[in-house]
Amino acid sequence: MNSSSATKDGLMYGAIYIVLLFATFFVPVLSIVIMFVLPLPFILFAYKYEIKTTMIMFVLTLLVSSLFLFYLSIPITLFMALGGMAIGYALRQKRTSYETLALGTVGYSVGLALVYVLSQFLFQVNWSQEIQNAVDESLQTFMSLYDQVGELSEQEIELYREQMYLMVYKIPAGIVIFGLAFAWITQWISHKIIHKIEGQSIKFPPFREFTLPTSLIWYYFIGIVLMLIFPSPEDSLYLVAENLSTLAGVLLAIQGLSFVFFFTHYKKWPRFIPIIVIVLIVLQPLLLLYPLRILGIIDLGLQLRDRLTKKK
Repeated sequence: MNSSSATKDGLMYGAIYIVLLFATFFVPVLSIVIMFVLPLPFILFAYKYEIKTTMIMFVLTLLVSSLFLFYLSIPITLFMALGGMAIGYALRQKRTSYETLALGTVGYSVGLALVYVLSQFLFQVNWSQEIQNAVDESLQTFMSLYDQVGELSEQEIELYREQMYLMVYKIPAGIVIFGLAFAWITQWISHKIIHKIEGQSIKFPPFREFTLPTSLIWYYFIGIVLMLIFPSPEDSLYLVAENLSTLAGVLLAIQGLSFVFFFTHYKKWPRFIPIIVIVLIVLQPLLLLYPLRILGIIDLGLQLRDRLTKKK
């Protein structure tokens, strides 16, 4: 690739990003959809050019976008660009879809962490206080609705408030989980766009083939043990224990859901069965996340898929 084509494409993709960024600000009806499209200029450019050239395009786009709505454009561009460039780089390196997903998750997580730090220290946004305010508002709404059918004691209200306040300590795990979800959606969209532009078929393998390292079980149990040793937010390793157990638990639940897809395919059961499970997770997450987590532990620990495949 010569420098003139890189310059031309850099200007084009940078302009597309800035137009999309403006649309996010000034067309609120479409903002949710556009948010998932914003990383695409960085993904496509990183997929086409070397990382050094991509970094130059990123810096120039960041500088230009910062001229408009400075306080909003910089954090959004950091988040979108770091994740997008990570996905584009992985696609260019011919990494597997799940390796690409992992790199994209890291990119978006780092970007979101930078946004968190910048907004808190440079823009004076106290996220802990914001979360506590949101908890208080949701608690007031909940109490007003509950008062119509019953009455909560002061002890129950205080217990609910304390449990919600603990969400502040799960911000690191929440950043990674959000990064994972955002990476999966934007990577899936980029597969479709690259197929249209380049004619190259890139796609995720069937979800039933998704599996995580067995070592994840140990991380989860280390998190549980640390939670038992450091149960109070005042303890030194409480933050590590809380986020390690939360993040590993979510990943194990995903592993368990993948096994549901695998077992349904293995038994040749109707395809709507795993779809029903997903719907139930959306409607009642607390009801199914723990059983799926246990199923994920059993699947990884006992290598259930290998055993079933060998029997077949």
